[in-house]
Amino acid sequence: MQSRRTLVHLLVLAASLLLAAARTQAPQPQAPAGERRWFRGNTHTHTVNSDGDSAPDAVVRWYREHGYQFVVITDHDMITPVEGLNALFAAPEKFLIVAGEEVSDRFSGTPVHLNAIAPREVVKVQGGATLLETVARNARAIRSAGGVVQINHPNFGWALNAEALAAATDAKLFELANAHPLVNNHGGGGSPSTEEIWDAVLSTGRVLYAAASDDTHHLQCRATGECVPPGKAWIMVRARQLTAEALVAALEAGDFYATTGVRLASYEADARGIRIALPENTSRSAPRYRTLFIGKGGAVLKTDTSMQPACEFRGDELYVRARVESSDGSTAWTQPVFPIKK
Repeated sequence: MQSRRTLVHLLVLAASLLLAAARTQAPQPQAPAGERRWFRGNTHTHTVNSDGDSAPDAVVRWYREHGYQFVVITDHDMITPVEGLNALFAAPEKFLIVAGEEVSDRFSGTPVHLNAIAPREVVKVQGGATLLETVARNARAIRSAGGVVQINHPNFGWALNAEALAAATDAKLFELANAHPLVNNHGGGGSPSTEEIWDAVLSTGRVLYAAASDDTHHLQCRATGECVPPGKAWIMVRARQLTAEALVAALEAGDFYATTGVRLASYEADARGIRIALPENTSRSAPRYRTLFIGKGGAVLKTDTSMQPACEFRGDELYVRARVESSDGSTAWTQPVFPIKK
């Protein structure tokens, strides 16, 4: 087994060198001007380089073979090289591995974890005199390294509240749905759910986008209560092409939605309102949907049970977002839209 792993790692290294040489010769394909496509991806992924149970090539192979178009490797406090992995597994406009890091700080014994998506360099933990300062300093450091900032699992260890998320203005994303069993997405015991935290942040006027991810640690799932197979939560990003640069631009613009299984056939938002189309399915066992359009303070502005739910803005809303619930138990969340006042 050890010799096999050594061979795999040597192949990855060799492929990395070949890729570096090829980049100077082969231009990347471009999508037609103005055309955008949906790409399925996971932004929170661990390997044996930190606390995962599988090698980077095995993790990447799983995501490629299960219908994903990109995966961000975010081992704790290090950047796992992706050049060799891309040389072996990437395919133009079909699959891509993006470099990342989970910056793993603490404050007063509680975890303060943020993902750096596509940073130029490793980001060191920053610390801080208060919880708000700790979150904000780490977010600023990730931003300075060129990475997109994703605040991870705020209810893990009941660590982060709405005030801390609102104060970290360098963060564009936070994990609304994290598939790890220890992160307390739904809240409890008087503590708010991650969705309630999100509405509290949005109600201050702060723009913060919601992500869903696997927080992958286990592919082998051997006798551990923490084991959850990957493929439980992801984002769908709308970008012009499958490159790290295009994905980053879409994340920064909030052109994506989070989901635990619901797929949108289409989604559009403009100054008039939000329009969604859900996938048609004529089977008798096809899921049924309920779409809630949600505004300030988490108030439900409209409920729509059609296959083409829509919400026309009145003009007095602070923000509007949609939660699409499926009868199979899965959910999708669109990003908040802040309408222009009439």
